[in-house]
Amino acid sequence: MNIPSSHHIAGLASRVILVVTATLFCYSNNVLAESTEVEELRLQVETLKKRVQELESTQTVDAPTVKKKKKTGNPWHALEVNMSKEDVRSLLGKPGRVDTWKTGEAWYYPNTRGGEVDFDANGNVTGWLAP
Repeated sequence: MNIPSSHHIAGLASRVILVVTATLFCYSNNVLAESTEVEELRLQVETLKKRVQELESTQTVDAPTVKKKKKTGNPWHALEVNMSKEDVRSLLGKPGRVDTWKTGEAWYYPNTRGGEVDFDANGNVTGWLAP
């Protein structure tokens, strides 16, 4: 039976230690890289959350301003798609002429240049031509 010498065992042990050290080093580098990527992604998510909050708050602030603008000035600027006939009548008054079809109707407002509001079969605004 061949018994390894202490020199041979020491060499083998140092190679095992070297392999284990290299493996741990590679593993720790991978963990460090993954941890850095995770931190970068976390920061990006936080940035995006803040941006969404800013956009949502801007949207909430702007909505009433637009409504105020529509209530003043030219009533044709206040028209919106899907607005009801009652809303249009309260904005523009009684039309001078009404044409009706199976698919909807058109209200005409006579003046020097004319104006038209088109409705679908449900009585909702689909479009208009302002004078």
